Amino acid sequence: MADSNETQVRTEPRRSTTQLLIVAATALALGHCLRQPTQMGANDISRWCTVWSLLERGTYEIDDCPWQTETQDKVLREAKGGSSPGKHFYSSKPALLPTLIAGLLYPARIATGVPLDRVVLQERKERWTQKVDLDSPNRIKGVLETPKDPVKWPAYIFYFKPVVVLLNIVPYGLFLVLFARWLDLGAPGNWTYFFCLFAAAFGTYLLPFTQTLNNHTVAAWSTFFAIHAFIRIWDDQALSPWRFAAAGFCASFAAANELPALAMLPLLFCLLVVRHPRKTLLFFVPAALIPIAAFLAVQYAVFGELRLAYESFGSDEYLYEGSLWKTPLDLDAFNDHPEPYAVYFFHMTLGHHGVFSLTPIFVFSAWGAVRLIRAGGPISSLLDPKRAPTVAVAYLTSVLTIVLLAFYTWNPKARNYGGSSQGLRWLFWMIPLWLFLLPKGVEQGETRPWVRRFAVLALAVSVMSVGYAIRNPWTHPWILDALEHLDLYTLTR
Repeated sequence: MADSNETQVRTEPRRSTTQLLIVAATALALGHCLRQPTQMGANDISRWCTVWSLLERGTYEIDDCPWQTETQDKVLREAKGGSSPGKHFYSSKPALLPTLIAGLLYPARIATGVPLDRVVLQERKERWTQKVDLDSPNRIKGVLETPKDPVKWPAYIFYFKPVVVLLNIVPYGLFLVLFARWLDLGAPGNWTYFFCLFAAAFGTYLLPFTQTLNNHTVAAWSTFFAIHAFIRIWDDQALSPWRFAAAGFCASFAAANELPALAMLPLLFCLLVVRHPRKTLLFFVPAALIPIAAFLAVQYAVFGELRLAYESFGSDEYLYEGSLWKTPLDLDAFNDHPEPYAVYFFHMTLGHHGVFSLTPIFVFSAWGAVRLIRAGGPISSLLDPKRAPTVAVAYLTSVLTIVLLAFYTWNPKARNYGGSSQGLRWLFWMIPLWLFLLPKGVEQGETRPWVRRFAVLALAVSVMSVGYAIRNPWTHPWILDALEHLDLYTLTR
């Protein structure tokens, strides 16, 4: 990247195409978000139950929530603090995000006076239908009847949909705008520029997950904004205090939503404090403490302790009467009967949930990391401001990727690839990091047709994976479905 004083003026064709691409991608995400069910599965329903309980009951206990039977992502714990005595159901998801959502919706709930669980019923009209003639099973007859069940119009849609738009669609559009601006200097030519922008818009699992409430996209947007601020500080010497604060707050908020992202926070701090100690200590650190303090405070408010619900996985808190975890099926069965480490690692990288098999554009990101590290020279000179740009991000991303793949390979409590989910969702927060390395990995396509062909093929497969996921991200990837249908991979049913 060039010095911050140097600006690359976009040509009119590039400007127009970029605007059209970003608007089209954001509008597509918005339309699909509005069309899809607001409650899509156990993962998001668990969080919506906490939001309902906070707004309608003033408690984190979800026993009375009308949707709590539809999620297995909950624990049965002894109440502590000011709660009523006995055991109660709580969402197993960290409570900070639902608490923030409840605070956001509180004014609307008070202003309208409409409970989140209100359902408006509309009686159905009489209509002709076709039925099998019982006297002659091979024939049908017309029957005039009124459907028994009325049409149901749930009020929660008007509360919850704007939240999903605010948490996913708005950051998605801003992410594309800022990434395009960075590509103006980070991409050497039009082919690299548009390839990377199309990949960011349509080639990652962030797009299909914008339609549902989840922590993974929130962590991914936070990671992007943190690294974007870091790059401006590190490569461009843009040393405004707010950039340090933004980097610290966003990196910490990413960790508050995706706990393994906590590994990124100390790495960013160490890099910045060595080169810019005063501003890092004055602005980065205090901003980073805010999400951490909020996370711990909310956790204590829920359970009266800092122990996470995840830590009790496999205990009686999860194995309550009727719990799905008593008879784990599908990918969850691997928690009780884990696959060999080598097999599990293969499927996380090149197999049915593989980062590189489902989204092979990131093969070029890995190559970009290698090229950047080679160009940057020895790690001992990392602090040299004259080094090639984004080298620090290449080192940072490489370390985090290796550490997290190792962690999830050997983690005894997470052996199910993230359950029923498109892609390896636990690593989605790292997608922005991989995208920052993509230009260096594909820039040889500017002059080498064979690189361009492989890159386009990788993009095609990545977009196909996204297209397969877009109807419902809480389903299996296409590779796993294909393997199972071909009887090459067996799941417990």
